[in-house]
Amino acid sequence: MKIGTLAEETVQQIRLHNASLDVSILTYGATIQSVHLNGYEHSLVLGSNSLFAYQQEAKYFGAVVGRVANRVANGHAVIAGKTYLLPLSPPEPNQLHGGPFGTGNLNWAIEASGEDFVHLQVKLADGHMGYPGNMLVNLIYRLIGDALEMEIEAVSDQTTLCNFAGHSYFNLDGTGSILDHSLSIHAESYLPVDDNLIPTGEIKRVEGTAFDYRTSRAIGSKNGTAEYVGLDTNFCLSDQRQEMREVATLIAPKTGLTLTYQTTETGLQVYDGRYISLASELNINQGLLRAYSGVALEAQAWPDAVHHSVFPSVVLNADQLYQQRTRYQFN
Repeated sequence: MKIGTLAEETVQQIRLHNASLDVSILTYGATIQSVHLNGYEHSLVLGSNSLFAYQQEAKYFGAVVGRVANRVANGHAVIAGKTYLLPLSPPEPNQLHGGPFGTGNLNWAIEASGEDFVHLQVKLADGHMGYPGNMLVNLIYRLIGDALEMEIEAVSDQTTLCNFAGHSYFNLDGTGSILDHSLSIHAESYLPVDDNLIPTGEIKRVEGTAFDYRTSRAIGSKNGTAEYVGLDTNFCLSDQRQEMREVATLIAPKTGLTLTYQTTETGLQVYDGRYISLASELNINQGLLRAYSGVALEAQAWPDAVHHSVFPSVVLNADQLYQQRTRYQFN
């Protein structure tokens, strides 16, 4: 199904379905547009029927962002001994999610599809968004029972940086604020950040802080602090990629629906959606989207790793295979 055009390219919508799930994927940004669980009318992720919205207010909703997800401080990187100045992402003084035309803002090609899967591909030229290396990125979305799985592979012909992330916003009740959703995260540490959301370099224990979600609690609960401190935070899951394992659980208070979040990645960026704003006619569910209408759970490597030697590396050597698997299981 055609949803619109982008620089004379057709943006397609692909529907995946099985006995449990009905999922819509857009080629623009390799975006998860909607996820419907059998027996529920609302989408469990935020989305829109407007291509224009995905370029404006709904930017990054459900997209796969890269070639380097999250922030690179000041758009500066040293790769294989050479300094690169990367395009910034205004109004930020940093590069965010691979730059203004990162993978979340490109139209991916459909390589193959079936009732319960789609294989998408995008080619990034040497120098694209400032990075060295021609990079080929393959992505497969597949339905497995009541789960949607994302598998990403990438290879470059030069040493480069590589860190992809799915950027879906979840609201398992389909409306209202996610601050009352219960969240647990299997992380002992997190990364403190400066005023520009760049990690300071400290790896801090969550114990005794507002970022301790080891035991399930409401996202907006204060956890002993004077007020809710907000989340745009990387939780440190491990110091290297692992076999896919459960790293987080999200539970909705009204529907009782649960998202079990599994990944191979070393970090989980959690963003509480404090700046979300989308008109009701653009929302794939009913009603306006306001601040805290969805929570982004983004499995990825730790942000700004290129400037922190103690962080897990995001360097991808020439002809080395990057692989990520992330699974969203709903029940």
